[in-house]
Amino acid sequence: MLDLKRGGGIGIGSYVLRDRQLVKLAWMVPLCSVIAAVGIHVALGNARDVPFFISEADYPGPERFVFTIGLLTSAGFHFLITLRLYNLFKGVARRKILQIATILGIASSTHLSVLAFANMYDHLTLHVYTSLVVFHGGFTWAILAHFSLPHPHKTGRMVRLVSLFIAFVSLTTMTVAMSQGIEQQRRANDIRPEMIPLDDLQPWIDVAAPAEFILFFSLLGCLASFSWDIIKHTNQTKDSTIET
Repeated sequence: MLDLKRGGGIGIGSYVLRDRQLVKLAWMVPLCSVIAAVGIHVALGNARDVPFFISEADYPGPERFVFTIGLLTSAGFHFLITLRLYNLFKGVARRKILQIATILGIASSTHLSVLAFANMYDHLTLHVYTSLVVFHGGFTWAILAHFSLPHPHKTGRMVRLVSLFIAFVSLTTMTVAMSQGIEQQRRANDIRPEMIPLDDLQPWIDVAAPAEFILFFSLLGCLASFSWDIIKHTNQTKDSTIET
C-alpha cells in the first residue's frame, strides 16, 4: 500500500522510501539511463550523425531496452515526487499554484511513461506530442512548484533559478532551430513535416540537439534542487514537534 503522508518519506508497504532518496532517484535514474543509452548507441556505431537527439538512442539494439526501462522508471519517480511535494508543502505553500503544479507534474510524468514506448522511429507523431508535453510540462511544473513555496531554501532557490534560466534558453533554442529547419525543408521539397528525413535537418539538429541535452540536464537540476527544501521543511517540522 502506498502511503504519501508518512513522516520522512513515502511508505510502500512496510518499506519507507526516504524523501532525500526519492529526490536523488528522480534525477539520477534518468541521468544514468540516458547516458548509458547514448553511450551504447555511439559505441555500437549506431549513431546516425553527431550530434543527435536523445531519443535517437532509442534504437536499434540493447540501447533501446536501457532507454525504455530507464524512462519508464523515471516516470514513476517523477510521479511520486510530484505527489510527495504536494503532500509535504500543501499546508504552507501557495495552495492554488501548488495544485496547478501538481496537475502538470502528473501530466508530464504520465506522458513520460508513454514516451518510453513511443519511439521516434515507429511512432513519430505520438513521440513528438509526448515529448512536447514532457519538456514543456516539466519546465512549467518546476516553475510553479518553485513559486508555490513561500520561503524556499536559499541554496535550493539559487540552483533552481539557474537551472530554470538555462532550461528556458535551451528550450527556446531547440524549438526555434527545429521550427526553422522543418519550415525551410517543407517549402523546398513540398513535403509534410513528419516525412522530412533527419539527415536533411542535420544543419539545424547541430544546434537543436546540444540544446536538448542542456535542457535535459537543467531540468534534472531543477528536480535535485527540491532536496534542500525538503530537508528544510523536515527540520522545521521536527523543531516544531519538539517545542510542542
